Amino acid sequence: MTRKMLSCLILSAFVGCASAPESTESEDPRTLDEAVTAYGIRASDLTSPYYWGDKFLHMYADKLKVGTLEPGPTPLATPRTVLLITGVTIPAAWFKPIEARLTRDGFRPVVYEPPALLSGSLFQNSRDLADVVARVKAESGQEKIDILAECTGGLIARHYIQSLGGDQHVSRLVTFVSPQHGIAKAPIAAAIAGWPALYDLSPGSKFLTAVNSAPLPKNVPMTSIYTCTDEYIRPYRTSIVPGATNIGLCDTFVDHFQTFYDPAIYLIMHDALVK
Repeated sequence: MTRKMLSCLILSAFVGCASAPESTESEDPRTLDEAVTAYGIRASDLTSPYYWGDKFLHMYADKLKVGTLEPGPTPLATPRTVLLITGVTIPAAWFKPIEARLTRDGFRPVVYEPPALLSGSLFQNSRDLADVVARVKAESGQEKIDILAECTGGLIARHYIQSLGGDQHVSRLVTFVSPQHGIAKAPIAAAIAGWPALYDLSPGSKFLTAVNSAPLPKNVPMTSIYTCTDEYIRPYRTSIVPGATNIGLCDTFVDHFQTFYDPAIYLIMHDALVK
């Protein structure tokens, strides 16, 4: 394996819902120690979601800057609260471009960054979400709120809505680049980092079985937005949810993180929220 591929395997294993880009080269975990030494990554960094969160946030800092926004859709006549939920290793700062556009368009966005950057048990994070929604509802004065969730945030939102009574408190659920059926390479990252979330994201896990065996509630419309060229969520079909509105960005190359700052992709999210 080349040094480039060793670096790619380590870096990508801990970001974008903890997957890794596919390669034609062998990805033998026995070479990870060599890669750690070659690239100066400390063993403690491999198990810290904050290390990976900061690393990739820094890489995309210029893309996430919010300056003068383009003109948007007609603002909502009555402001609505939308809860934005981050994914594994994704700090709240990633949502700044979406937050700014939602505010421009008449929404009241509230960003939720789960504890430990969502690296803990997804069952527990789904239960914790109930308290977050209750607090946001109380602060907004609304009977129901909307949810826009990235990556693994979409999975805990689905479990909350489908199995924990969240359908009584949420009016719409929109997810983007969310591995609804898991990621084949999650077990590799789980073996390195030991994060419960990575085991939960492994195909066939108890968590994924619970999420995908429960029916979508009829009173909460769900939209899943994904890209066919996502370098982390592979195969892209893992984002397709039977019974939901599935929107694939497949006509041109769209990378995983582009979904946070691309104005055209934001409009797709906006349209799903105002249906």
